[in-house]
Amino acid sequence: MKENKVSFPNVLDSSEKAWEVTSKYETLGMSAVPMTYVIDREGKIVDAWYGFGEGRIDEALKKLGFTEEE
Repeated sequence: MKENKVSFPNVLDSSEKAWEVTSKYETLGMSAVPMTYVIDREGKIVDAWYGFGEGRIDEALKKLGFTEEE
């Protein structure tokens, strides 16, 4: 992360339990767990999910009051 000058906060959980939970999301032969968060203007998490969630972003935006017309 230093090499790529990542400036946002990160959490690393190297516990066995974290490995058990995330290992089921392994892709491309490596441990890769993309996590998506939708956060409202007050900083509250509206929705969150692992991996690609087709249509999930549309559902989350509807929770925020956005529609396709906007």
